[in-house]
Amino acid sequence: MRIGWMKPDTFSPSCAWLLFMILLLVNAGCATLTNRQSTTVGLLCSISWDKTNNRKVTGYQLTVIDRSRQAKKTVRFIPADTTKVSCKDAGADHEGLWDVTVQSCYDTATCGPPTEVAHVHITTK
Repeated sequence: MRIGWMKPDTFSPSCAWLLFMILLLVNAGCATLTNRQSTTVGLLCSISWDKTNNRKVTGYQLTVIDRSRQAKKTVRFIPADTTKVSCKDAGADHEGLWDVTVQSCYDTATCGPPTEVAHVHITTK
């Protein structure tokens, strides 16, 4: 993978891959954004990503979409010093299929492009 660095006023696409590698951490394993199939996790899963070295980034925009109800889209602004939240706190609060993306932001209105969608299947089994 080629790694790029952010210019002060723009986000480079190659840097986005470095910054937004979402891992869905569970006891037995993890899933990365490059996995295009749904990853099955338990209700106690968490979402984490790599912290940026860009000091101008003030936070991350985490978007969680309930695939059973496309209208249910939860967007959270996460402070820059936080790189891990529970699935429940992110909005994935019940069993089902979910899509997750992360964006790096300079403020709540100015964000870079979202990551590729990570597909997650939350189950109690």
